[in-house]
Order: sequence, then structure tokens, then C-alpha cells
Amino acid sequence: MKKSASFSLAMFLIVIVGGLLYIAGPLLHYDPFRRFVSVSMVLRNTDQVVPGTSVLLRGVKVGEVGDIDQVSGGVRARLRIDSAYEIPAITAVKIEQLSAVGEPYIDFLPDSLAGPYLSNGQTIDTAQVSTPLAIPEVFQRIAGFSGGIDSKALGGVATTVWQATRNTDAALPNLSTAGQLLSEMLAARMPGLRRMFANTQRYQSDMEWLPQALAQFGPSAAKPLDALAKLFPRLDQVMREADLPYQVTRTINPYLGRLPTYTNRLLPDLGAIVGPLAPVARAIDGVLPQLDVSELLVQALNTFGSGGVNLTVTVPTR
Repeated sequence: MKKSASFSLAMFLIVIVGGLLYIAGPLLHYDPFRRFVSVSMVLRNTDQVVPGTSVLLRGVKVGEVGDIDQVSGGVRARLRIDSAYEIPAITAVKIEQLSAVGEPYIDFLPDSLAGPYLSNGQTIDTAQVSTPLAIPEVFQRIAGFSGGIDSKALGGVATTVWQATRNTDAALPNLSTAGQLLSEMLAARMPGLRRMFANTQRYQSDMEWLPQALAQFGPSAAKPLDALAKLFPRLDQVMREADLPYQVTRTINPYLGRLPTYTNRLLPDLGAIVGPLAPVARAIDGVLPQLDVSELLVQALNTFGSGGVNLTVTVPTR
């Protein structure tokens, strides 16, 4: 019996100790082997920072505020930071809040994680700390902003909106009908829209060739462009050697100047000449067969083919 009672007592103590370790470890995050680095920062006011406020490194919790003391010109907050995290000494520090009336936190935002690092007992430079606006300052700025608004101009805007939207009850049924028609149109066209997007995804999935084609297009297009660049100087040289501007001015320009005079002389006589030819043209149009261009092209293809000339020999019958 004594052995059984001793065994039961030992098991009870093991369960109690195990439960306490479980509560202190995973639940309360208590680690007797953890070491902390204590650093300080001096602030004008607490900015709602209290003992237990979280200390973060780029959003990851690395410690908390230990205690806060009053000093000359403000308050001194001591931070307990887990020694497993190395925070650079040259870093920006931001005090933010989860909401306007929420829990504050201190966040270290270094540009780089390279050293030197904060050491035990070190004081953080106040110039590196940015604090949030206090609630009275926020309302003071809102009051200053609202005081700069012209109430008459704002009233005029409200009046204009009211005048633009009044007496629009008759238009509401039309807007409702337009919205209903639009929804019906989209519902009716939805299968086609789905097919369009499906086809778009299908051909977009076969675009691996495009980068290589574009890379080859550049050198291929450079050759004709280079040839054109060489052609233009040659054309300019030919025009200069042949003195084409002077030749065109001397020959064609005088003719163009006399062309309106000749045209004015010929037009009255053309009417008398073309009039008697109209019945002849109508007679020819009724006698000659119509020319079928498509049939002509088919016969030409049958004659020449794709690889040579097709020769058709017709033997006359006796």
C-alpha cells in the first residue's frame, strides 16, 4: 500500500509540474533561459505607451516596454528586447496605434540589418523616433481645415446639386428600364462573352513564340531600313546632278499654266462630239458580250497552273 501511495503521489506531482510547464511555456511564453537587452528612449510624452506595450522589429514582436519614468523634459521608457533579435543601432523608430483609441506599439524599421546593434543600457536617439499625432492635435487640424472652407461656396455647390437633381422623378423609370435592358443584353450575350474570354485565354497560352519573334524582327527590319537610309542620299545626289527642280520648273510648270486655257477651249466642243456617240456606245454595249473577270482568271489559272503552262491541243474532226 505504501508503495502504491508513493507511486500515485509521484505521478500526481509529475502531472502538476508538467501542467505548470505547459502553461508557462507555450501559453505564457515563459522561458527561464531567455535573455533580454534593456534599452531606453526619451519621449516628450508617453503617447499612450504603457508598461507591457509591444516592441516590434519590422512587424515581428521582439519585446515589450518594461517601465516608464519621468525625467527632465519628458519620460523615459525602458524596453526589454529579446537578445535573440539583433536590432541595428542606426534605425528609424515609429510609435503607432492599432486604431484611434487602440493599443499602441513601438516598431523598429531599420533600412538594413547590418551592425552595429543596440547593446544593453544604450539610449536611442530621440531624432530617430517618430510619434503619432495626439487626438487633440488631430481635432485641432480638422478644425483648422474646416475653418478654411468658404461656407458660401460650399452652400452654392449644395444648391447646384439640389437644382440639378430636383424634378427628376419622371426620369427614374427610364433609368430603371435602361438598367434592365442592359442586364438582359449582358445575360443574352453571356455565352458569347464566355467564349470570347475562353478563346482569349487559349491564344494567350500559345504566345511563347512571340518574344523570340520580336527579337528576330528587330535585326530583320534593320536591313531594309538600312537600305532605305542608303537610298535617300543617292536619290538626293541624282536630283542635284540632274538639276531636276530646275528642269521640272522649266518644262512642266509652263505647261500646267497653259492647261486651264486649253481645257476651257476644248470643253464646249466635246459636248457636240460626245453627244452623237452615245447611241453608238449603247448599241455596242448590247451587242458585245459582258466580260466576266472571274471566269477570265479561272481560265488563266487553268492555262498557266502553278508549276508551268498547260497547253491544250484540240484536233479537228474530219
